[in-house]
Amino acid sequence: MSQARDPLLPVYAIYGEDRPKVERTAARLVRRVQEEGGAEPERLTALETPAAQVADGCQALSFGGVRLVIVEDADAWRAGDVDPLVDYLADPNPQTVLALVSAGGVAQKLHQAVERTGRALRWGPDPKASVRERRKWLEGHFAAEVARAGGSVTATVARLVVERVCTEPTDAARTALNAMMLTSEAEKLAALSAGRPIDRDMVVSLVPSNPEARVYELADALVSGSARQTYDRLNDLAGGDDRSAPQVILMGLMRHYRALAAAQSLGPGASADAVADATGLRGFPAKKAAEQARALPAGAGERGLVRLARLELDLRVSSVADLGTSPDDGRRFAIERAARDLLAIARGGAPD
Repeated sequence: MSQARDPLLPVYAIYGEDRPKVERTAARLVRRVQEEGGAEPERLTALETPAAQVADGCQALSFGGVRLVIVEDADAWRAGDVDPLVDYLADPNPQTVLALVSAGGVAQKLHQAVERTGRALRWGPDPKASVRERRKWLEGHFAAEVARAGGSVTATVARLVVERVCTEPTDAARTALNAMMLTSEAEKLAALSAGRPIDRDMVVSLVPSNPEARVYELADALVSGSARQTYDRLNDLAGGDDRSAPQVILMGLMRHYRALAAAQSLGPGASADAVADATGLRGFPAKKAAEQARALPAGAGERGLVRLARLELDLRVSSVADLGTSPDDGRRFAIERAARDLLAIARGGAPD
């Protein structure tokens, strides 16, 4: 006997730092609408589309079943922007389902309207969680993703994976990125474990300490123009027992600046979807590239790429790499000199 399902509601707010679960929830809603005769969803972003325009679009009549309108980045609307949607939700079109998708919560009065008319679904840690609480949540997230993929893992091993994979979850953006990386590792380890519990030896052999995550932090510091954060990240990457090879740092930065250059080439205000199409990035990384491209001076992404090409030559054939008492001394100097120039570019100046 088929089980009756709850009727579709006029509006859903789907948000939180657990981006994999946010995306799966939105995908389930798309499938549900299509199963009930609806067409492909209409996809918008609050970064480009005013709330008033969304409200007008939701009022349109549908001649092909239920319409689904998905608005990404819905937390970009400020409190003063959302009145038209709040008014719309007081008497919504029964032929339209509106999905507001975001990392953070929408404006309070819009959230209240959603709860009166539809449903708010938050996935992830409390938005006010401390770094320690976010790390604890990430450990539970990894264990849950392993179980979803058909595997099993102890809390101790889950903690080890978080330590090896994740950047410090100091804010919502980094927590969201960490959650995506942990989902990928969970699926890989569950598949390779072949029904056995994931143990420490498996993690050590299959999950390298993630230089990509640490290079991401370095790129974030460079784009922000913060010299203190930049050199802290460089010291972390180039020193200690868990060093990253200079070429790993270079390749990670080049990938990041290629995405920034591509995003800036699309023109001011390029959406995350447009950046995704141009770069192949998906989800949060595309959104981050779009945001940083808007924040940087025009042409900074391309100028950064040119400077990184010079760094590549320095690391390969320049006499700079031979400075100091060991090859690492010269290569580190070359990277630090490039970082100084990238900071100047982020601040609107010119490299030496």
